Amino acid sequence: MTDKALDNSSRRIITIGRQFGAGGRSVGKLVANKLGIDFYDKELIAEAAKVSGLSDKFITHMDEQHTSSLLYSLILHAQTPGIFGKGKPIELLAYDAQIASVKAVASKGPCVIVGRAADCILWDEYDVMSFFLTAPLSDRICHVAERDSLSKDEAAQKISRLDKARESFYNSFSDRKWAEVSSYDMCLNVAQLGVEAAADIILKFLESAHAGGQKY
Repeated sequence: MTDKALDNSSRRIITIGRQFGAGGRSVGKLVANKLGIDFYDKELIAEAAKVSGLSDKFITHMDEQHTSSLLYSLILHAQTPGIFGKGKPIELLAYDAQIASVKAVASKGPCVIVGRAADCILWDEYDVMSFFLTAPLSDRICHVAERDSLSKDEAAQKISRLDKARESFYNSFSDRKWAEVSSYDMCLNVAQLGVEAAADIILKFLESAHAGGQKY
């Protein structure tokens, strides 16, 4: 399985949640390349913009900010749908667009999707195998500072802001909690393993799951 693409008729979707700076994009892209299937991460922003008619810049802003205001809009809209008139608040349009973009790329065939609560969104419709990638905060600060040309204090602030946004977005979908071990099929410490080894372990897990049939 590690040397061949998944059968296009398969409904298996591989999702990768991650702490910011833990290497989710690098690991996910390597897994997709080795399987010969599509890969989606930031590419979903363009898809969401196309679905909603909103700009890439606005979708990116919503994707990266703390979403307490979004969650408030969701609750308020659910309780009093007429309060916004006939339309939805723009935050909800962006929220719906991200959900639609995840479903749209999954419908095209097997793929790797990083982030966007894809495991929660697709769980009932697809054979989802979910992974979560982590690394010690000190490692992530060093990585983000070097990658984004930031001071360590700036990198720490960015990590905190984006992890809070990811947690809020994920937790809005179900009772499962972002970054909790029980929410995923497997969790990996990329700092301990490295990108290549983390990808290989995911591939071995997928191979074993495929050989063993359906998940329990």
